Amino acid sequence: MGKEVILVTGGSGLVGKGIEMVLETEKLPDEEWIFLSSKDGNLLSESDTERIFSKYQPTMVLHLAAQVGGLFANMKANCDFLRNNMKMNDNILAASHKYNVKKVVSCLSTCIFPD
Repeated sequence: MGKEVILVTGGSGLVGKGIEMVLETEKLPDEEWIFLSSKDGNLLSESDTERIFSKYQPTMVLHLAAQVGGLFANMKANCDFLRNNMKMNDNILAASHKYNVKKVVSCLSTCIFPD
């Protein structure tokens, strides 16, 4: 079995950083984890998403990226948040299908509050 390439969108967010911290002690030798932030590309863009998948060739995707803005921003523009997050998820799923990704886990939220 070859190396697993696990692509994590939203890697600079609360959940992504938590996973990265756990992997400091739990990572398996045949895994390569790639943590993306919005600086790596715009997941609302099909071409940016395609470029990311072409570059990294992931075998698994953990999709954590979302448009976020806190409680009041969500209340003010909830439809925009929903549509943008659905578009990101659709782009991730389409690219995952095209690049034969074995497993995709999407964990979408537009509002999360740490302890």
